Amino acid sequence: MCAEMAADLEPCYSLVWHAAYCFDNSPDEARLMACHAKSHVSEISKMIAKKATEVHGGMGFTDLMGLHYWFKRIGVNRHTLGAPELVREEAANIQNF
Repeated sequence: MCAEMAADLEPCYSLVWHAAYCFDNSPDEARLMACHAKSHVSEISKMIAKKATEVHGGMGFTDLMGLHYWFKRIGVNRHTLGAPELVREEAANIQNF
């Protein structure tokens, strides 16, 4: 499960780097790439937080591990910054779909 989490996380780095590159070099694409990166990272982070709790045998929600802070923070970020569905809808609007 840890290898799967690492493999799922790897494309997120590329998406974030490309969005930052577009922000500096291609302003027309910057907003669209930020939407793509945000929606993908949001989904992957929620999945990884759940798997990390499973890997630790459910102890992720105890104070010993500290994983519950990340799990809660990811949930709050999804609510305050926009769920992946909303961000994908914004990306579709940018592309006039």
